[in-house]
Amino acid sequence: MIYRNSFLKKELRQAYTENKISTNRKIAFALFLGLISFAFYFVFQTLQESVLSDVVPEIMQPSYFSTLYIYIHLAYFLSAGYYIIYYDTLFFSEIRKNSWYLMIHMGYNPARMFFSKLLALGYTALFVYTLGFAAIILLTALLKFPFIFAYLPSLYLVGFTDLVMLTILSMVFSLYARTIINARYWIGVSAFLILLLKIVLGHYDVISNRIAMQNIFNLFDMNTSLYFPLWIVVVIICGLVCLFRAGNLARYYNLSEDLSLLPPDVSLILMNSKTEKKELVAIGGKQIVERKLIHKVVTVLLAAFIGVALAINVFIIVINASSTGQEVSIRGVIPFIFQSNTMEPEIMVNDLTYFQRIDPQYPVELEQIVLFKENNVLYIERVAEIHGDRLVVDIDNYPPMSQIGAMKKTISRENIHGVYSGRNRWLGALILFANTIMGRILFLLIPAILLFYHEQIVKLLKR
Repeated sequence: MIYRNSFLKKELRQAYTENKISTNRKIAFALFLGLISFAFYFVFQTLQESVLSDVVPEIMQPSYFSTLYIYIHLAYFLSAGYYIIYYDTLFFSEIRKNSWYLMIHMGYNPARMFFSKLLALGYTALFVYTLGFAAIILLTALLKFPFIFAYLPSLYLVGFTDLVMLTILSMVFSLYARTIINARYWIGVSAFLILLLKIVLGHYDVISNRIAMQNIFNLFDMNTSLYFPLWIVVVIICGLVCLFRAGNLARYYNLSEDLSLLPPDVSLILMNSKTEKKELVAIGGKQIVERKLIHKVVTVLLAAFIGVALAINVFIIVINASSTGQEVSIRGVIPFIFQSNTMEPEIMVNDLTYFQRIDPQYPVELEQIVLFKENNVLYIERVAEIHGDRLVVDIDNYPPMSQIGAMKKTISRENIHGVYSGRNRWLGALILFANTIMGRILFLLIPAILLFYHEQIVKLLKR
């Protein structure tokens, strides 16, 4: 009886709650979440004059809302990574290894075991998330932003419910996935699908609104978003599925489901308990091919990331060459990062603009935006008047309190090098980010590491 009363409690205690090493790891992870979120906020501040200020102003504002908004998303994705790495310890993979089989036959209640496991994992997620949430609040206090308590409960609830959804789905995956590697892939994919679901159901329209988030009940308004009612349904269903599946699965002794261990010339046939018919489960070599296919896909994705990252670096070098006093032409197109607000709203600050290179015979028309060089400096202005080979150009946006027309100048037609053909605000923001320290790490350092250590990474994935 001593064994029966203490064994499960001891295992849970060592795995989750009172083990000193585990607790220190959780505290360190929580503080890391707060610090990395704080660092990302400063990275986004370097992109203030870009398309991000228009598209996602909620992460660009000098407020607690922005830092916490970044935190709840980073905590979500990094927790997904934590789940993937420690999947074998956190979820129900031990059932498939028959760890529950003997305990159930000794009289343990599977429902109690399930809820003990669920509460232990919930405690871990809650402890890490809450400590990180408090850490980012304390760090933001150093910036002396106006403290508005009203939207803190709403943001806290949004981030925690996302973690609960991801956690319960991961538990379901651990009960149905045939292999650990498949379960880990499912966790990663589900993390993105949950965010996609929030976008489709309009949940992001609510949580990105600082005014709406000051009233926590707006999250439950079914007229604006159906995400929370759906969240409740999914969590309940997944919880019931885990409860019954875990209990039923643990009552039977499970053979190894890693079918790749079968010899190439051996087939596995099992008897279907419902139809009493023999079913071909796998041929030895087939599972090996399927697993190789997964690893090939991952390898291709890594190679694609390396190639794209290196291409972005080359492109940035080319774009940066189009600076004061010089220009670069790519197949007749001159790319140029516009770093002024003189042509707003047609061209915004830090937009990547495209100019079609023209020869001296190309006809320039009124109202066209042109790229020209004067005193070995490149300018972008609009054609206001044409007098033969002389053109009068002017900017579109004058600063407040300045005299309209004061910036007009007359230039020679031969000084015009290109005619404006378009812009891309996202590429402009990408180039701006790539020139930061974080961007250099992402697009240069990480690809270099992957390039030199890709064989070791592939071997790690295979294991």
